[in-house]
Amino acid sequence: MLGGIVAATAADMPIKAPPPIVAAPASDWTGFYVGLNAGGGWSPSSSDPYNGLLWPGFIVFPPQAPIITVIPAQIGTLASAGGNRSGFVGGGQIGYNWQVRQFLFGLEADATGTSLNGSSASATRTFGPPVLNVPVSQTVTANFGRVDWMASIRGRIGFTADRALFYVTGGGAAAGVGGTSVTVINGPGIGLPAGTFSSPGSGSTTRWGWTLGGGIEWAFNRNWSVAGEYRHSDFGSQGVTLVIPDGLGGILATGATNARLTVDQVTARLNYRFGGPVVARY
Repeated sequence: MLGGIVAATAADMPIKAPPPIVAAPASDWTGFYVGLNAGGGWSPSSSDPYNGLLWPGFIVFPPQAPIITVIPAQIGTLASAGGNRSGFVGGGQIGYNWQVRQFLFGLEADATGTSLNGSSASATRTFGPPVLNVPVSQTVTANFGRVDWMASIRGRIGFTADRALFYVTGGGAAAGVGGTSVTVINGPGIGLPAGTFSSPGSGSTTRWGWTLGGGIEWAFNRNWSVAGEYRHSDFGSQGVTLVIPDGLGGILATGATNARLTVDQVTARLNYRFGGPVVARY
């Protein structure tokens, strides 16, 4: 009888509920950050044709010529130039993120140095029989659109998924573009002036434009993250001055054309965020 009463009493006692399960806090990307970036870029820059006085005069002596022969300066054409020059891109960035639920809004500024060369255009003329006994050639090359540095101020909009951040970015950009140069090569057989000579054209300048791209960022511990980013930047068109040297220390002619500059870049980025953890669980 007593055993039955004890068993019944035990059965009627309330069972203690397990402690509530507390969900781990979500990821939090809010805060200031600084970082470094490095990668590559390519610049499909182009230029308009140049038509004008192009070829400096020169003198040819025997045996290349029957007698001492003077070839006068002449009008020529530098065809439109284009290309896809590639090079290194690297620098640093600083920014701030605001996270609202799973959405991220941010502002970032960056500055990079580059080894990107611009476009070039060249033309060659050759004189041979019956004017000369042995053919001689002369080449003129113009270079412009070299990118020395780039900088931007951009907004960022993204979507977070715990440690991962998917984002797009865009804003204003600037580029430091190196000055133009023109090189004339008088080939073997040209007596005067002989060899290679060059002259600068318009100096270095700053171009303004826009940039747009996107990337994926991954937080691998509380404050550090890595990212891969692609961006396209457009710095518009600008007038370019071409100074044609005469080979004797003077200027044969000064001409002008237009050059258009765009840059595509892919970079790996390493960021350190100040404040609390980027991710709250590991």
